[in-house]
Amino acid sequence: MAELNSTPATSYARAAREWAPLDWWKLEARALHHLPRLRRALAFFAPSAAWRDLGASVAPAWGCLVTLSHIASFVLPIIAFLLIVPWVFDRDDIAQVGVAGILAGIAAVLGGNGLITEVRESLGTDPGIHRLLGALHLIPSVLAAGVAVLAISEEAAAGAFGVLGLVADVVVGLLHFLLFRGPAHRGSDRWRRNLKRLEEAVESMPPAERARVSADLQGALEVLAERGLIDGAEWDRARGVRIGLLGISMAPREDMTPR
Repeated sequence: MAELNSTPATSYARAAREWAPLDWWKLEARALHHLPRLRRALAFFAPSAAWRDLGASVAPAWGCLVTLSHIASFVLPIIAFLLIVPWVFDRDDIAQVGVAGILAGIAAVLGGNGLITEVRESLGTDPGIHRLLGALHLIPSVLAAGVAVLAISEEAAAGAFGVLGLVADVVVGLLHFLLFRGPAHRGSDRWRRNLKRLEEAVESMPPAERARVSADLQGALEVLAERGLIDGAEWDRARGVRIGLLGISMAPREDMTPR
């Protein structure tokens, strides 16, 4: 994030050469630069182009390990599939169902943990991304499970218990599709849950911080109006918006529409 002074939003408004809907989110992100909990809660409602601004400095202490676990969660099912599928072309061999199942089971645990984290502390990731991740679990594990069942039926499987791990990963893949079926519409359970998180983050702000953020945003809006980057109607509308709701009110995500 560019400015770390006491009025970063006002500085952003002074530096802007033009004003687009995304700038409302960037303006708010700068005003909240020192409030990572609030920015994290706000990210659910923001367009993906604003996540870099809202996500700065909010990664958990073990963020690197979390990222590695996410990568492993969709790489392991593919490795499991590659371990077991050669048996299809050489029926005289033994299918390594046990090893494949262990890998898929680990992937299921990692993927399931990621799902729980996303449901509890969503960063607003596009549902399409979640469905893609679900496919990376579902497709290789479904195919591997089919091979495993066939090998077990022909008594050519080493570690038949491994089919349980494959099935578990299939379930995790399906959950990605069930939990992230489409846009996060207003009025949905996820919308209400994340709006509550946002409201709680705003309410937890110390009075002095609330006053500082409010003054910074009001100063930024005045600068934008004086420079002609926003019109009078936008200025009046934005001035009445509560902290944490500026981007949502002035430039809502197109895929978050009322039901």
